[in-house]
Amino acid sequence: MKTIICLLLGALAPAAHATIFTVSNNPNRPAQYENVTDAIAAADHGDTIYVHGSQFTYPDFTINKRLVVIGAGYNSNNEFNFPTRVNYIRVIRDAGLQNANGSVITGFLITDRIINATSTGVHDVIVFRNRIVGISLHNQSFGGNGFCNNWQIYNNVIDWIQGRSFAGSTDSSPVNIIIQNNIIRQVMDLVSNTVIIDHNIFFGGNNLDRLFYAVVTNNVFIRSSGNVMTNTVNFNTFNNNFSILNTISPTAPTNDFASQSNTAANNIIAPGQNPFVNAADLNTYSGTANYRIAAASQAKDAGTDGTDLGIYGGAFPFPSGGAPGSGFDTSPLPPIPQVTEMNISNTTIQPGTSLNVNVKARVNN
Repeated sequence: MKTIICLLLGALAPAAHATIFTVSNNPNRPAQYENVTDAIAAADHGDTIYVHGSQFTYPDFTINKRLVVIGAGYNSNNEFNFPTRVNYIRVIRDAGLQNANGSVITGFLITDRIINATSTGVHDVIVFRNRIVGISLHNQSFGGNGFCNNWQIYNNVIDWIQGRSFAGSTDSSPVNIIIQNNIIRQVMDLVSNTVIIDHNIFFGGNNLDRLFYAVVTNNVFIRSSGNVMTNTVNFNTFNNNFSILNTISPTAPTNDFASQSNTAANNIIAPGQNPFVNAADLNTYSGTANYRIAAASQAKDAGTDGTDLGIYGGAFPFPSGGAPGSGFDTSPLPPIPQVTEMNISNTTIQPGTSLNVNVKARVNN
C-alpha cells in the first residue's frame, strides 16, 4: 500500500520532496499513526497525510500547516467499503508558524463541518470529493471576521456552505469563493461579485439565502415545493439556470430569477420537467440516482459554456465511483491509485519460497 500511495506525489503534493504519512485507527490495519493529530504534528508544510478508511470515527483534528490530507472516500467502492469518517475538521492560521493556507482536503465523510477555528482567515484551500454537512468560511465564534478567501469547493455532496453569520448587502464576507459541480442544499451569507456558484445541483427549498452580488450560472434547482431563493437574495447575476418549479422568489414576480433586484438571462423554468436520466426523489439526494441530464431535457447542452447544466457539465464534471444505480456513482474516490481487492493464493509457504499475492487496483481520475 505504501508504494502505491507514493504515486500520489506527482498529482497532489505541492512540494517535490514531500513526505507521506499514513494514519489508521483500525487495529487490524495499522499505519504509522493512530490519529490524524499526531501525523500533523510530525508533518512539515507541503507533506501529505493519507487517512485509511475505518469502521471507527476518527477524532476531530486541526490542520495548522499547508498539507494535503486524503481520506479513503465517503462511500468506498471496494471490498472493505470503510469510509474515512470524522465529525470536525478545523483549519487555522495565526501570526506565528501555524498556517493552513494552501491545504487540500479530499476523500472524507465529514459528519459535521469544515470550519475556520481562528480569528484570521485561512486562504487558498481546495475541498473536493467529500461528503460534508457544512463548510463555515468564517471564524468559529459567530460574528467574527476571520473570513476565508480563495477557496475552491467542487465535486462534493454537501448540505450547506456559509460565508459569515447573517450577512447583509453592505457587509464584508469571504471573496474569491468558487462553488462548482457539487450536490448541495444551500449557500448562504456571501457578499461579493467574486463568488461563483456554477454547475451544481440544488435540492430542497431556500437554496440561496442572504446572498448578494454573486454570479450564479448553469445550476439545476430541484424541489417539489418552496422557492429557489429567500427574500434576502439581491443584486446577483443569474444566467442559464434550470428550475423544475416556477416559484423562484417569495416576492413578485415569483417566477423570475430577476426578482429582488437580481439580473437574469437565459434561465429555464420548466414546471414538472424532471431533467435527469433517473431520479425519482426531487427533494433529497439519493446515491442510487442518475443525475446526468436526459437527452430530451431543456437542460441538455444549455450551459453558458455549451455543456449540460448541473454536475456533469462545466470545468469539473462529477467523477463516477461506480455504475449508475449501484450506489457508488456519485461517490468518487480521491484521485490516487487505490487497492480494491487483494488475495493471497498460497498462505502456507516454505522458507525461501515466494508468497503469491494477487492485487487489483485502480486510479480514480
